[in-house]
Amino acid sequence: MKRLIGACLLAALGWAGFWFWQASAIRADLRGWFEARAEEGWQADYAAIRVRGFPSRLDVTIEEPRLGNPETGFGWQAPFLQILGLTYQPGHHILAFADEQRWQTPDGPVTVTSQGLRASVIHDPADGALLRANAEAEVLNIAGPETALALAGLTAGLHRAESPTDQRLAIQVESVAGRDGPLTDGRLEAVAVQALLNFAEPLRLADLAGPAPMPRAIDLARAEYRVEGLELHAAGHVTVDDAGRLDGTMTLRAVNWRSLIDRARAAGMLPDSFTDAVEDALSLAAGLSGRPDTLDIPLTIDRGQMRFGMIPLGPAPRLRRD
Repeated sequence: MKRLIGACLLAALGWAGFWFWQASAIRADLRGWFEARAEEGWQADYAAIRVRGFPSRLDVTIEEPRLGNPETGFGWQAPFLQILGLTYQPGHHILAFADEQRWQTPDGPVTVTSQGLRASVIHDPADGALLRANAEAEVLNIAGPETALALAGLTAGLHRAESPTDQRLAIQVESVAGRDGPLTDGRLEAVAVQALLNFAEPLRLADLAGPAPMPRAIDLARAEYRVEGLELHAAGHVTVDDAGRLDGTMTLRAVNWRSLIDRARAAGMLPDSFTDAVEDALSLAAGLSGRPDTLDIPLTIDRGQMRFGMIPLGPAPRLRRD
């Protein structure tokens, strides 16, 4: 019995020493990271770094972190940032954010307020390969000089697929509210995106710090939003060159598309005569599919330029690294 008790005491002391060694290493790594940013000319400071959770958890709280990159004009500060983990799962962490964060951008300050904003990251401790990243928020509000956006029921995920260079992207927002526009009152009923992203190399945890790597190809299975009976869907496959220009094909589908024409007419965006001509042409195109309320538009994207058949439509959105 004495030997058993002695063995248990030795095991407990060994585990305690291991935990305190891990906690000390985490504090040292974080302090070193902030010091390295400061040596690069950043504003990089904090009030305190605390590690709790003995014996099975390693929960880190960074109090009053402040970061600012003078070269880009971007900065961030918050009352705290928590990084939560388990001692026996070194590649799995949960991030808990403060209800209010402040960002500095080249266009001015942006305030982010939220309820239940948190994220989780799973990576391979051996090589840093990113296996999974998820984020969710009950409510997320973004307010800035040119921005006013409110999201409810936000979930987003990035999961490594069968190929190590592929990542599955999924985004779902139950409702969106923003500033009024000419075609909407600023409210969308739902937004959803599902896509497979192909990269030149497997994503690693360090890539989340940015600038983000550029995907080589995007297989868009689903992108849609709904607003007041109007539904817009997009799907297709595109490749991406080093400049962020897209090449490929996309199909756009508009359900109850006439409501979009009615809004454009009511907003005075197009002359009545031109709007009538557009509606007649689109009615003919929709009628050919056998569903007068549904419009399918195939798009070709060639070196960043979009066209519908032989009709040029202008530049497609370009991906950027920053």
